[in-house]
Amino acid sequence: MTKLAIMSDLHIDLNNFGDFETATLISTLKQKDVDWLHMAGDISNHYYESSLPFFEKMAEHFKITYNLGNHDMLDLTEKTIKALDFQIHDLGDKVFLAFHGWYDYSFSPDKTEAENLRFKNSFWFDRRLKQSLSDPELTVKISQQLESLLAEQIKPVIIAMHFVPHSRFTMTHEIFKPFNAFLGSQVFHDIFTKYQVTDVVFGHAHRSYGSQTIDGIRYHSRPLGYVREWDLTIDFVNQNAHLNPSGTWNLSKRYHLVKKRADFQDHLKNHLAEEFEKSITLFDI
Repeated sequence: MTKLAIMSDLHIDLNNFGDFETATLISTLKQKDVDWLHMAGDISNHYYESSLPFFEKMAEHFKITYNLGNHDMLDLTEKTIKALDFQIHDLGDKVFLAFHGWYDYSFSPDKTEAENLRFKNSFWFDRRLKQSLSDPELTVKISQQLESLLAEQIKPVIIAMHFVPHSRFTMTHEIFKPFNAFLGSQVFHDIFTKYQVTDVVFGHAHRSYGSQTIDGIRYHSRPLGYVREWDLTIDFVNQNAHLNPSGTWNLSKRYHLVKKRADFQDHLKNHLAEEFEKSITLFDI
């Protein structure tokens, strides 16, 4: 039996992955008897400079596959992005399908397409990407290809994607609601339901929802996210309230208060494996 681990949102460059972090991840996966690691997007901002060397290192220990997230696309042409999309792996009694996904603003229905686009071009990372299609047009194209591939499958399907496939996993806080436009699309859930997909693993929103079943589909969301968002960072600040005299709950501010402290770095090293472990979804295949 092969054990497949799926992780998302490693952000190895922004999280300053070095030898210790990589070795800890390898050790954590080996302790779970993982044979195959699939990364469901946002591995780094620099595909050639950061991601490829990381894949090579990890491939010394595991079978490595991946799909892209929006951060991974920064250095890539549309042709390369398309070539890396929609990978199908026969698992014997099941099929594993990995694709990138995208968004169409449908999770932000109170704004017009033009309003969402203006917000994106002002605040969202993806304003840096070069695309020949609009976001809704790209989502239609991707969803059509997805449906075509699923229609051909006669075995149960496990999906890995980057973007959010259901509105249950969008942001509810008023400050962050405008960013829902760029999280994903409900059209993916509708297609998964139509073709009775069994499991879907996704990330992107940097919020862990664990495993939840919706309309018979088991959704799994355990993104690693940025170090400022990790439980170990939040726990350290909470346990040392004197280091946060203003009592701020802004995750970036809280992290910057402690990130250079030797005791925090020791805490990070002591608890990093636990953080990785919480960000792994496992399948026996």
